[in-house]
Amino acid sequence: MDKDLRDKHIQLILKQMKEAGLDAYIIPGSDPHQSEYLAEHWKFREWISGFTGSAGTVVLTPKFSGLWTDSRYFLQAEEQLDGCAIQLVKLRIPHTPEYIDWLKETLAPGSIVGLDSRFFSVSLIRHLIDTLAESGIQLETAADLISQIWTNRTPLPMNPVFEHPVRFAGASRIEKLQKVREELRKQDSDYLIITPLDEIAWLYNLRGDDIPFCPVFIAYALVGQNDAILFIDQKKVTEEVASGLTADGIRLEAYDQVERTLLTIPEGSIVALAPEKTNGALFEAIASRAFIREGMNITTALKAIKNDTEIANLKEVMIRDGVAWVNTLYDISDKLAHKEVLTEIGIARSIAHFRSLQEDYRGESFHPISSFGHHGAVVHYSVTDETSIQAGPVGVYLLDSGGQYLGGTTDTTRTIAMGTPTPEQKRDFTLALKGTLGLSMARFPSGTRGYQLDILARLPLWKEGYNYGHGTGHGVGSFLNVHEGPQTIGTSASGYMQVTLDPGMVVTVEPGFYVEGSHGVRTENMILVVPDLNTPFGTFYRFETLTLVPINRELIDTALLSSDEISWIDNYHKTVREKLTPRLEEPVRKWLEDATEALKR
Repeated sequence: MDKDLRDKHIQLILKQMKEAGLDAYIIPGSDPHQSEYLAEHWKFREWISGFTGSAGTVVLTPKFSGLWTDSRYFLQAEEQLDGCAIQLVKLRIPHTPEYIDWLKETLAPGSIVGLDSRFFSVSLIRHLIDTLAESGIQLETAADLISQIWTNRTPLPMNPVFEHPVRFAGASRIEKLQKVREELRKQDSDYLIITPLDEIAWLYNLRGDDIPFCPVFIAYALVGQNDAILFIDQKKVTEEVASGLTADGIRLEAYDQVERTLLTIPEGSIVALAPEKTNGALFEAIASRAFIREGMNITTALKAIKNDTEIANLKEVMIRDGVAWVNTLYDISDKLAHKEVLTEIGIARSIAHFRSLQEDYRGESFHPISSFGHHGAVVHYSVTDETSIQAGPVGVYLLDSGGQYLGGTTDTTRTIAMGTPTPEQKRDFTLALKGTLGLSMARFPSGTRGYQLDILARLPLWKEGYNYGHGTGHGVGSFLNVHEGPQTIGTSASGYMQVTLDPGMVVTVEPGFYVEGSHGVRTENMILVVPDLNTPFGTFYRFETLTLVPINRELIDTALLSSDEISWIDNYHKTVREKLTPRLEEPVRKWLEDATEALKR
C-alpha cells in the first residue's frame, strides 16, 4: 500500500479521535467471529498499516502509533511498515496484548481509549477495562471510526454455501445437533450461541468460500433444545440446501438479524457461550435478555475429536497430498540436475498444480511459505511475485504448504538442500528434526496437556542454547480451518492450553530453527492421538504420524541422532515408499526409492 495513502488514513482517524474525545484508538486484526483469516471487508488493520500478517494490533495516539506483533512477523512487519507513520513494537511473548500495558503506562489518568466492540472478544474487552481502570483510564467500546471513512471498502462476500456429505463428515447434522443438546442439558443451559465460522460449518455440515483458504461462510448459529437457527444472507443458500436445512429443523434468518433475534428469546433463559470467541456487541445483546453460562463452546470440543469416517478420509487425503509433494520434490530435483532456474513462487505454484491433479482437491489451506535462504528465517514469509527470489542452486529451501480436500485438510513443511549443505545447515536442520522425532515418538498418560509435551520438541535446541519463537503444534480441521482448537502444543499453560490430548485429535508437530539473514529449517508433520496401552499406572496414548512426505536425507547429520531416531526415520520412509509408490509414475518412483533409502549409521 502506498505510504502517503496510509498516512492519510491515519490522519483521518486521528481527526475523528479528536472530535470524539479519544486519546487512543485500537484497531485489531480480527472480524466479528474472531477469525484468523479475514474477508477483505474486515481487514481494517491492513487498510491502516499495510501489514498483512495474521497476528497484530495497531494502536493510534496523537504522539505515537504502533503495531504490536510477535517474532514470527518481525521481519515482515519491518518491510511492510517501511516509511509508514506506524512503528513496529516487538512483542516479548507471542499472543499477549502488551499494547494494553503500554496504554496503561503512557496515557494520563482520565484518558479515554476507543474501540469497536464488534471486533473484540468480550474476554479481551473485560481485560482492557480492568487493566486500564487501574490507571484511571476509561474504555469507549462503541467507537466505529473506520466505516465512515473507508469509502472503497469491499462488500461482504456472497458465495453460495454447499453441503458437506455424511460420507465425509461421518455424522449427520441431526446427530450433531442431538449431541449439542445433550451437552446443553448437562450444563442446564437453554441455548448455545456459536460465532466461530468453522464450528458453524462443522455443525450444519455445510461449507463455503467466503474466507481465503478456509472453506467456511459468514454466519452465526443459535441452537436451543427445540430449535436451531442459521443466520446467513439467504441469497447464498440454494433452494436445495435450504430445503435440506428445513427438513432437519434448522430455520434460516438474515445474518444482520442476529442481535434482534437474541432479544426475543424467553427472558431469563440461560445462554452458553465462549467469551473469548464472542464479540462484545453480541454479548451485550444476549446479556440484556438472558443469563449467561461461560465456557468452551460445546461445538469446539465435539469438533476436535475426529470420528472414524473423518480419520479414514484424512488418511486417504494424506496419500494424495503425499503424491503431490513427491512430484513437486522430484520436479525440484530434476530442475536442479538440469541447471534450470527455480523460484520461490514457481515452486509454490508447482505444488498447487500437482495437488490440483488429485481427486476432491479444493484449493490451498493457507498461503504457502515458499522461502529460500534468508527468506527462510522469516517464519511466516508470504511469497508473492514481487518478493519471490531464485531458489538455489546452492542453499537451504523451506516449503510449508497445505491443501484442502473434501476428505480433509493438510499442513506439511519440508526443508530441502539445494546443492551440498554446509555443516552448520545440517546441524541446525538435525537439531530441529530431533524435536519432531522426540515428540512423534512420545508415549504419554491420558490427561496430558500439550504444553506438558512441548519440551520434547525444544530440548535438542535448548541444549545448544537455541529456541524458536512460535508454537510447536496446532489442531487441524476436517476440510475446515488449517488452524483449529482447542488442542495445541506450546509453551503456555493458559486458556485452552489446559485441554488434554485425547484419541481422535489431530495436531501438527513443527519445531524449527531460524538464523536471520541466512536460513530457516523446519520439519512439520500432522499426527493423530491414538490409544497405546493400559498398565497398572493408567491408560497411555501415542501419536500416529499421518503425513507421507520424505525427509531430506542430505540435510541429516546422523552423528547427532540416536539409534532409535534413525530407526524411526527409516521406518517412516519405508511407510512413505509403500503408500505412495503405487500412485507414482516413472521416473518419480525411482526418485522416491532413492530419497527414502535407509540412513547410513
